[in-house]
Amino acid sequence: MGIKIFLIRHGQTLWNKEERYLGDEDIELTPEGIQQAKLAAKYLSEVNLSNIYSSPLKRAIDTAAFINDGRKMKVIVRENLKEANFGEWEGIRYNRMAEEFRSDYTRWLKDPYNNSPTGGESFKMVQERAVKEIDNIIKENEDNSKVVVVTHGGVIASLLVYWLKIPVSRWWTIIQRQGSISIVIIDRGFPYISTINYTGYLKPLYDEKEDRVIEVYNNLRNEI
Repeated sequence: MGIKIFLIRHGQTLWNKEERYLGDEDIELTPEGIQQAKLAAKYLSEVNLSNIYSSPLKRAIDTAAFINDGRKMKVIVRENLKEANFGEWEGIRYNRMAEEFRSDYTRWLKDPYNNSPTGGESFKMVQERAVKEIDNIIKENEDNSKVVVVTHGGVIASLLVYWLKIPVSRWWTIIQRQGSISIVIIDRGFPYISTINYTGYLKPLYDEKEDRVIEVYNNLRNEI
């Protein structure tokens, strides 16, 4: 039945918490991010995994290490799974962007798929390398294998946009929270997506604060 892929966004980092642009800067997990990774590991503890893949960035590798705890597998690190490079925007708070990079930022908000952050990488570039890497992972695993891919919000969103054939103008409609899991089965090139942005294992009760990211995105769109 094809290859089952558990796409996992790494746990929270300090820059995520402070609402700063975080791309390929190597920022570590916060205590909450560590807890998110441990809960993801517990959620997947009964899954018979064939392989675990990870972005080379520490926040992803550390998340993968918790999932690998007790399995004694080798975490396979792939450069193409790292987050988009935000160039000169790395570390800048969302609410300062329009002030510091007005022209480039406006273009990027209107079309982040084709436009790049100042000195950075467009989401088109991210999507192309992410799709290529997933194709490689599929070739490396036998039919009916189950694999974990620990990566980043932008990478996961780019893959979902590709598989679902969502218009690139609706890029922002896919939310990926820290520690979330999305599940897809790729069978003979066709994607069956059973889960997107699942975080039910992280908290016993729904927390409206999780929708803070939507408020942030909406405020960004209003700046155009």
